Amino acid sequence: MSCASGFGLPVSADFAPARFHLLSGESGGLLRVLGLLDLPESGEVLVGGRATTALDEEARAELRAQRFGFVFAAPFLLTSFSVIENVAMPLFKISQVEPDEARRRTDRLLAFAEMSEAAESPIEDLTLRAQYHVALARGLANGPAVLFVENLDGALAGDERAGFAALLRRVPAELGTAVIATASSAFPVEKGDRVLEFARGVIVRDSLLQPEPEA
Repeated sequence: MSCASGFGLPVSADFAPARFHLLSGESGGLLRVLGLLDLPESGEVLVGGRATTALDEEARAELRAQRFGFVFAAPFLLTSFSVIENVAMPLFKISQVEPDEARRRTDRLLAFAEMSEAAESPIEDLTLRAQYHVALARGLANGPAVLFVENLDGALAGDERAGFAALLRRVPAELGTAVIATASSAFPVEKGDRVLEFARGVIVRDSLLQPEPEA
């Protein structure tokens, strides 16, 4: 996908599939623009070469459901549902798959998210870390082309944050889904991450064009 838009100030960038992209620093509302949750003030967001700004809200919502997954700054899990029900819900609501197929998919995703043993647990029994892992499995339920992760270092810290980030970095390699995540400029970067650094809403560095010098 690609973006050439203004969400306060101009931004132009392409996002390759099956890669971990990190929007670092003051990226403002760009994640919501890329995820078709908000319209850009100007310019265009292309998804698979398709322009999106002229689409009505129903068409944008359908495109989001078909192509995107989300992990927001808070997990936003349904407390009246169990872990496995939270993950399976998009399969019934959006993909309308049969129950046996939904079970197979949710089992695979819960294993990937390291939550198999908690499949039948109520959400209120989970730690915050575990809730984010469930939110990740839910975001991947429909096999999205892109997974958007909001404020990666906002709620988790230390080993919990590192473990969740490591899990996210496995998504492109093992599932083929691009990850576009926002984080503060202090978030630890690893070799292979594509990093876009922002200041006042403008890209000041793209690691594809300006890689860090090797020590």
